[in-house]
Amino acid sequence: MRKRNKIKLLKIAFWIGAITDALAAIIMIFPKLGTYLFKHENVVITPEYRYALGMGAALMVGWTVLLIWGSFKPLERKGILVITVFPVITGIVLAQIYAVSCGYIALNNMIPIWIHLTVISSYFLFTYFKSNKLNYR
Repeated sequence: MRKRNKIKLLKIAFWIGAITDALAAIIMIFPKLGTYLFKHENVVITPEYRYALGMGAALMVGWTVLLIWGSFKPLERKGILVITVFPVITGIVLAQIYAVSCGYIALNNMIPIWIHLTVISSYFLFTYFKSNKLNYR
């Protein structure tokens, strides 16, 4: 595979991540949207809940910007993709597993998200390792 094609794959990875994080931030900023999407029943949006979501949303927006920044020099900043998988996505999935195990979110509501996160994590790692094999001719 040519260098230009590998760089394009990296850029796509960065933008997929940025879009995913931006959508997650929107759900955190507008918690009623999250309760609708995840079919939470009887959720009371307390000040504590809004505070926690606000903290998470700020970090999610920051990560969105970081991924967009990475897309401008994808080869030089490809390590961000690995950091996105470990610990970011891994931590998010662990928190989601906790939410399912507590009965806060139904398993069938999380499966599509886990499929999405597995696919993008695999793609991030694939493009990272593929770009390490660049031929600099």
